[in-house]
Amino acid sequence: MQKNKREATGGIISGALSLTISTVIVKILGLVYKIPLSNFLGDEGMGYFNSAYTVYAFFYLLCTAGVPKAVMILVSEAKAKGKAVEEEAIVRVASLAFLIFGSVITASFVTFSSPLSRFIGNEGARATMIAIAPSIIFISLAGVIRGYLSANLRLLDIAVSQIIEGVGKLALGLIFAILAIRRGMSVQMVSAFTILGVTFGAVAGLLYLFICSKNQLSKEKTEQNEEVAINNRAIMKRMLSISVPITLSAAVMSLTNIIDLTLIMRGLRGIGYTDVEASALYGNYTTLAVPMFNLAISLVTPISIAFLPTFTRARVCGNRELLSEALATALRLTSMIAAPLLIGMTLFSREILALLFGNSGVETGATLLCLLTPAIFFSSVLLCVNSALEAGGQVRAPVISMIFGSVAKIFVSSYLLTNSDFGISGAPIGTVISYAVALLVSGIIYLKKASISLPIIRSSLSPYIAAIISVMASRVFYSSVISRLGDMLSLALSILMAAVIYCILLLLTGNLSRAIFEKTAKYTKIPDKNYQLS
Repeated sequence: MQKNKREATGGIISGALSLTISTVIVKILGLVYKIPLSNFLGDEGMGYFNSAYTVYAFFYLLCTAGVPKAVMILVSEAKAKGKAVEEEAIVRVASLAFLIFGSVITASFVTFSSPLSRFIGNEGARATMIAIAPSIIFISLAGVIRGYLSANLRLLDIAVSQIIEGVGKLALGLIFAILAIRRGMSVQMVSAFTILGVTFGAVAGLLYLFICSKNQLSKEKTEQNEEVAINNRAIMKRMLSISVPITLSAAVMSLTNIIDLTLIMRGLRGIGYTDVEASALYGNYTTLAVPMFNLAISLVTPISIAFLPTFTRARVCGNRELLSEALATALRLTSMIAAPLLIGMTLFSREILALLFGNSGVETGATLLCLLTPAIFFSSVLLCVNSALEAGGQVRAPVISMIFGSVAKIFVSSYLLTNSDFGISGAPIGTVISYAVALLVSGIIYLKKASISLPIIRSSLSPYIAAIISVMASRVFYSSVISRLGDMLSLALSILMAAVIYCILLLLTGNLSRAIFEKTAKYTKIPDKNYQLS
């Protein structure tokens, strides 16, 4: 029995780790994808590409933001109540609903692509919007299956599907781009052909997830054969009650990003930039700075995913102590990952961007990245707090916090972008303020509803101090050896040095210990199939 427990724990740790590693791989593929793409299209073309992608992200979130979490919460509830046989019905109902919804959203995106491109002030992005629209259908279905597999902690399967999507996007996207360039197409059409890789990558990832889900459902049927009355309408009602608020909270922030895009384009034109110059600055910001921020956030996201089933069980069982301890552990793990990323991207922003993208636009991109990095702290903590709120039944709380954050972002960005002393710098500053405000609001709601402490400072302080010390030491080392070793080798050695020092400091402060791993395994372990409410 002890051996089986060790095997289960090891499998879960491996699954969570594989999801993080796959995220790194996908983000690296994304960077590899954008490096030649930025050379093909230039800043102007990347402005079209990223403008279309920003609008697409809003429609994408409408179909995917709440789906995985809603399915994950419902399946986790079924397991906690000893009703695991309901899982197939949950997946079936969710798949049908979001197939229809995804199709409607795709059709709407295509139909309104022309007025949308005019609204954001970048009409050249219309063809790219149309080319990426079909992927929404396939990603909607993938979201349902990912939620189901996440509840069963089949994180390795999710990891593999993400890599398949990333490889498809990279390989096919670049092939389409080369073909479009060879045919002498315009920059706008090259951008459109390139983004088709996203659609085909989504199809490949969905096919793999479908196979994995069929295997898992077959396993569930084998283990439990009793007949259970299934109320599809009740499942749909419960799913919508969870997914709609979660989707709204994500949609609010995505809609704010579209508004932010409009503010950037119009604000920069208002202080003397031409359309091409404004698009180029937006392309620089969204190609160099924003992907690095997204990389950092994507690395901590698996933590909130892995802990969500435990947050749900704590609510179903009414166990406040379990919720408090699990959230503290999740916050500590989040800080251990986010801290070195935040400090490292701040102190080595220019060097990292120069290594990845060459020297084109790096000075501007590095400045914008430095201004954006504080948002890593606020956003990473917000992920954990909102997951705890959603699992605890407070699914509307993230909507409220995101609305407050979005309003703050609009006010700050609209003022700074039209101020010639700030210009494009107003965009990252507005983003930092928005996440800070959203975290403040979510934190207040959590303290009021849960009536237990929220140990953000206690969980974050020592990892961030360790990160500051290690990265600053590596920065001094980098400055002393760059003249002799060159940029690339000096940066690689400096990053390695920072990692070693950081790990040593985590060991000395007790953050990297056996107890932490045991807690992680405890709070990310699937209950036994005979688990019942106490």
